[in-house]
Amino acid sequence: MASDLQQQLESVRAKTRVVSEKYHHLRDAYDAARNEISDLTAQVLARDEEIEKLRMKVEYLSIASTVRLTGDDLAATRAMVADLVRDIDRCIADLME
Repeated sequence: MASDLQQQLESVRAKTRVVSEKYHHLRDAYDAARNEISDLTAQVLARDEEIEKLRMKVEYLSIASTVRLTGDDLAATRAMVADLVRDIDRCIADLME
């Protein structure tokens, strides 16, 4: 009876070790996957920012290429440049905070 109990106890210990090893392996894989998700999310955000900058650049270039400098156009262009400078100043102020 004692040896049967001892065998059952050893069997439970062995199974517990296996389960524990599998848990640690899965936990490591989970942590690695979470880290990869964080890295990929940061890359996506950086690319989204770059895409937005490029879209704005295309918009500014298309505006600049179609503007004819008459008196009214010159005033509108100056107003647009002034708005852009204000936006840049706001961005710089945000970055300084």
